[in-house]
Amino acid sequence: MSRLGSSQRLGFLSLDDLRRLQQTFEKRVARRDSANIRSVGFSPVQSIANESIGIRARFDVHRKLKRVEPSKRIEPIETVRLLNQRTRNFRQFDIATQVRPAGEIVATGVSISTVNDRATTALVVRWTTVRPIPPRPDRSQPDDPRWRWGLLTVSHLFVGRGANESRERAQVRRVAVCGDGPQTIQSHVVARGRIPGGPDVAVTETGWDRLWLSGFVREIGSPPLVVVTGADLSRWVASGTTGQFVGDAVSHDWSWQAFYPAFSIDGLGRLQHVVSYETPNDSTSPDAPFGPGSSGGVITAEGLLIGLQIAAMKPRFQVGYAQTFDVSLAWLQTRLRASAFDVVAVVR
Repeated sequence: MSRLGSSQRLGFLSLDDLRRLQQTFEKRVARRDSANIRSVGFSPVQSIANESIGIRARFDVHRKLKRVEPSKRIEPIETVRLLNQRTRNFRQFDIATQVRPAGEIVATGVSISTVNDRATTALVVRWTTVRPIPPRPDRSQPDDPRWRWGLLTVSHLFVGRGANESRERAQVRRVAVCGDGPQTIQSHVVARGRIPGGPDVAVTETGWDRLWLSGFVREIGSPPLVVVTGADLSRWVASGTTGQFVGDAVSHDWSWQAFYPAFSIDGLGRLQHVVSYETPNDSTSPDAPFGPGSSGGVITAEGLLIGLQIAAMKPRFQVGYAQTFDVSLAWLQTRLRASAFDVVAVVR
C-alpha cells in the first residue's frame, strides 16, 4: 500500500491519475455533504522543515464546521483504490486530507476592453496555418505574411455580445511598455473558448507593425517562450512552486496552492486544469492583487508560462485561479487550424 502524505516520498502521479482520484472523491462528496463541499483539488504536504513530503487531497468548503456527523465527515486519511490502466491491477492509497474554507470565486475580467468591459492581456502570440511550417519571422523578414499576430486574453470578456461576438472588436491600451506608436491599437477576436465550459481563452488579432510600434514586441526573431506541460504540473502537485503574476503594468509574487483536474466557477462552468495560488500574506502584499480587471494576466514559474488568470476569491482577491496552457493553447491551435502557435513575448 502506498501512503500519500506520509513521511515516504511518493512516486510520480500523472494528471490522469489525479483526474480519476478527483472523480472518486467527488462521488464521495455527493454522498456526504455536497451542499457544503464545493471542490476537490490536490496540494503538497509540507514538513516542519518546509520540505515537500507528498500529496494531499484538498477539500474546499463553504463553511468549516466544528461538528460534523460521521456520515458527512472527511476523514484525516481517506483510502482510495485506483486502477492501473496498463496492468489492470488496483493500487490502494491512503491519502491525507485538508479541509479549507473558500470564499466566493468570481471571474476577474496593456488592458484590453470592449465597449462594455475590460480585462488584461500580457502575452503576444503568433501563428501560421501554412504547411510545412515556414521559417519564423526574423530581422530580415519581420513581417512575413504567412505568420499572423495577436494577443491572448480571457474568453469571458466577450460573453453575451450577441450574434456578432465571434468577431467583436477589442481595443488594446498600452500601459506596461512605452513605444513610439499609438497608445491604443485595434484588434478583433479570431478564436475564443465557449463560456460556460471553456477553455477560458481568446485570441485577438492585430498587425505585427502595430505591436512593434506600440512596444508590445521589443525583439524581432526571438524564439518561442516555453509553456507548462502536464509533467510540470504533476511535479508541482507534490513539490509546490513559487512564481510571478504579470498583469496590467503590475507584477505580484505568488505561491502554489492546489491543482484541480476540473474546477467549477459560477458563470464560467466546469473548466479543465485549473491551479490556485496566493500572494504572501504580509504587509508588502498589495490590496486585491487579483481583483476585477486582472483576468488575462499570466502566471509564470521556473521560467515557464503556466496559464491565464481567470478568477479570484472574494473579498480580498489574494487567491487567484488560472487555467493552464497545456489545455488552452492546444485547443487554440486546433481551433485556428494552425500548423504552429507560439507565445513570443510577455508584456511587462
